[in-house]
Amino acid sequence: RPSSDLLLFALLFALMSWVALERDYVGHNKQIQVKFEDTRLHPLLNNYNLVAKQLKIEADNARIQADTKATEEQKAKAKQALEREERRQRALKKAQEEVIDDPLRMMAMGLGGNDPLSMMAQQAPEPVEKKPERKLTAKSPVHSDFEPWSVKSERILKKYTTNKRIAVTANFLEEKKSSDTNAEESKINKRLAELREFQQKAQGGTQQQLTQTEYIKHIEKQHSDLKRAWKNGERVMALRIAIQCAKLLGDTSVPKFYPSMYVLLTNILTTFGKLVFERIKGKSEQAASSNEKTTRFAKLPLDFRASDVAPQAQHTCRNWFFKTVCIRELVQRIYIELALLECHRFLHDDAMLDTLMRLAKSIRGIGDPLCATYAKAYLATKLIDVEPFLLASPGQQLTDPTADTLNDFMFCFKYYKDREFKDVRAISSKQISVEEFTDILAPALEWIIQITGREGTEKTFFTLLQQYKEFCDSSVVLVHILSSFKSSLISKHAQMLTRLIKESTDNLVPIPRLYRALGVNLCKTAPPKNVRLSILNQIWRTATKIQDIKLYLEVSEVFVEYIAKNFAERELNIFLKDVIKHVKKNQMVDESEFVIYLAGMVEKIVESCNDLLKVMAMSNFLPIVDFLAKPDKVRMSKLILKKFVSLEVNTSDSIVIHTLFDLARNIHDSVDELTYGDERRQVSNLIVSVVRRVDHGRDLERQLNLYVDCRRAFTQLDMVTYELVIRVCLLVFKAYKFMKGKHNRKTSAFVKACLAYSHITIPSLNGEFLKLRLYLQCAQAALINSMVSQGEAFLMSAVHLIPEVPAVVTEYNPGTDTTTKYETQGDMLNYVLNLASFLLVFPGHPIAKKGPFYLIKGLVNAVQMYEPWKNACVGKCKLYLGLVRLFTAFAQRSFAYHVTRVDSNDSLFGGNEVYTKALKTFTDTLITKTLNQLHEIADGKSNNGAAKEAQCELSLDLVNILLSTMTMNKQTTKLVLKLFKLAKGIKAHTSYLEATLKHVQTKKGTIYKDIASQMVEMKC
Repeated sequence: RPSSDLLLFALLFALMSWVALERDYVGHNKQIQVKFEDTRLHPLLNNYNLVAKQLKIEADNARIQADTKATEEQKAKAKQALEREERRQRALKKAQEEVIDDPLRMMAMGLGGNDPLSMMAQQAPEPVEKKPERKLTAKSPVHSDFEPWSVKSERILKKYTTNKRIAVTANFLEEKKSSDTNAEESKINKRLAELREFQQKAQGGTQQQLTQTEYIKHIEKQHSDLKRAWKNGERVMALRIAIQCAKLLGDTSVPKFYPSMYVLLTNILTTFGKLVFERIKGKSEQAASSNEKTTRFAKLPLDFRASDVAPQAQHTCRNWFFKTVCIRELVQRIYIELALLECHRFLHDDAMLDTLMRLAKSIRGIGDPLCATYAKAYLATKLIDVEPFLLASPGQQLTDPTADTLNDFMFCFKYYKDREFKDVRAISSKQISVEEFTDILAPALEWIIQITGREGTEKTFFTLLQQYKEFCDSSVVLVHILSSFKSSLISKHAQMLTRLIKESTDNLVPIPRLYRALGVNLCKTAPPKNVRLSILNQIWRTATKIQDIKLYLEVSEVFVEYIAKNFAERELNIFLKDVIKHVKKNQMVDESEFVIYLAGMVEKIVESCNDLLKVMAMSNFLPIVDFLAKPDKVRMSKLILKKFVSLEVNTSDSIVIHTLFDLARNIHDSVDELTYGDERRQVSNLIVSVVRRVDHGRDLERQLNLYVDCRRAFTQLDMVTYELVIRVCLLVFKAYKFMKGKHNRKTSAFVKACLAYSHITIPSLNGEFLKLRLYLQCAQAALINSMVSQGEAFLMSAVHLIPEVPAVVTEYNPGTDTTTKYETQGDMLNYVLNLASFLLVFPGHPIAKKGPFYLIKGLVNAVQMYEPWKNACVGKCKLYLGLVRLFTAFAQRSFAYHVTRVDSNDSLFGGNEVYTKALKTFTDTLITKTLNQLHEIADGKSNNGAAKEAQCELSLDLVNILLSTMTMNKQTTKLVLKLFKLAKGIKAHTSYLEATLKHVQTKKGTIYKDIASQMVEMKC
């Protein structure tokens, strides 16, 4: 028969009177209770650490015993193997002593005791002994604070720019086409013709004006052209490009852009030098591999010598140097020689040092101080590249060419300074000022001094200081001495350097910047304790008198880190007070001039301080943050709050809480309607973490007042509001714990205030499910504290909210910038069942009009108005099944669980007639509704397999509920069998059917045996 007919027949039994089985919860719990095993080790035990230590000792002893046993077994096995080997050797020796007529043995005797294979092995040629590969033994020694040129070059390209146009020879911009190969023209004549053509173009070329962007683009194009020409075998073309780039380094017509131009062009020259070096090296290795008799390396080691290089490669190397010597212009020749410096290793072991010393002297011939200084910087760069391979000539000591170039610079700079820089063309033509000129020289000079003091020895340091006093005595050199040597050396002699800074009088580099350079080293390595305060006092007597706010803050930004690391909060607070005084004096100045430094100061204080809580309690810390512009204030507020949260400590200090509150409000106010969801979540999580770290202990009223202030301040973030309600609920539980459930008038009023806070706050949230969960949690907190009327209010609010929950919710995913829609039926079913389980212990209303189940009646009416459940559906049917189980629990004389000091319906009504009648009526109604739902789910859907499958599964659920919770009689048995017969038609539920049958077979009673036998017949 169709399933709909079976269900219509089953509906005839729906009006019967249902009687719930009595349950012995205590006995049942004992029956299913898991047997506990006694354990010696458990984290909750008081002596956990002692027991853990003892167990570890026992485990170690057991392991040692096992290792000892294994060692003894290995020794026994080794002894047995040795004995077997001895027996085998004795047997072999005995067999050899016996006289045996063996033809092979006799043949070997005839060959002089040697077998043919041994004789062949003796005649084989000895293997050629391979020459051991030598490894690099020398390294360029540099101190730990050494900053490589690659880092400096990135800074140079960002800093030194220009708006002016740059003059470039027109033929330098022309496409360099490779000429066609002419078989009749010899290779030498072809190259001479190309060089002659290039010289003519260079002399008669016109100039074009390029912008900075166009210039950089063409330089990059020349770099790629150089690589392409080399790859195509056009060596002359590559040399022409390199020479032209070197020529551009002699052009200082745009001095402000010269440092960036130097970086771009020397990159091309360095690439050219590497290409030539690799070509010569490859030629040597190719010649060595093609000649089998040579003893040279088939692959040159890293520290090869000139004797390891093939003559063909040395000939090629000499040709390159001959070409370099033919370059007439001094600047081009010096740069090309420096680019090819490492190639000297192919010819002589000790030539590079002599070449460097010669080139250092040749640079003296460059008249432009800017061009000469950067040429010295390139020499220093090449020195670092080849230093591991430098060897001195016999009787000659290794000297440092950069020391000579630095002496030359100091001597020339003093000359220019004495003549007030009149001989510097860029200054005399008023292209740049003296301060700009020294700033342009700074990268090259700093690099030269850094290379000179790369080993970081005191001898080099004091030698350089002595030369500075004798030859230059200019702050331009002193500032780079302070920034180029290792911090431990600077910090050790900080007092002496402080005096040198005070004695500096030329003001080319302002004294505050000298102090800043010194302070950077003091922050990296602290000076001895006995001089830290005296150094700070000496410096700050001068620094506090600085009138220029920018220079003052440059020094302050560095020394605030020095103070935060090495002094207490008192000194830091005094220092910040002085900073605030200077900033207030200069508030009319553009804020962008000092906001960057103030933000840096706050960041360094947070990262370097020893105790952040004490820092936040200082009176002058928060005013520094308030000076910042809004974006910087928000960024610093996030930094401070993240640092505080990472400490994982709670605080109750009023000043610290006030500071945290202001910082949290800063980041909250940065959130608006245009803020991304991910940013909103990050801000919410940060504020929530801060709220969790504020704890006033037993002062619950003070804690509640804090949450009231937070609710007023953080109104835009639902996550924070949700957390505040949770925190207030925890206060209710704290009060319960402190009073052990026995409230007095004061604590009772406090709990009511907390519940009122939650009742007012929850409606301000946006998500319906957030509200529903909070209403339930607050109702549970109220009931635990015996606040029945307050709990009832929360439950009624939840029931009234259920119909407002939408059927589909749209959620935005900021990571993928997409929206996701999901149905709310599953969440709603879980929530309503959870709510129903709580209603078991919630007392009914004493007024007869409402009765013991008035809340459940309201819940059933509310879920019928929930949009997805207005018609028959699976979720609604599952809800009715859950409510049937609930009312079977209501029918018990004693409920399965209770709330302390709260009388549930089993105590209030005690199974009286009114209660029993209402219970039976409601149970009958629920079962009728369930059967109606089962019928309507598949009614008219005979072709819908999913609906039929859901109907059968729900029928089995009802069968199990009725068998487990209801008393069986003839009428109820017929209904159970009809439902079981309906379910057996779906193969997908075969395992469920078998489990149901086994469950019936385990139950005691004649009626259950009859039911089981009839189910078996149906199944067959």
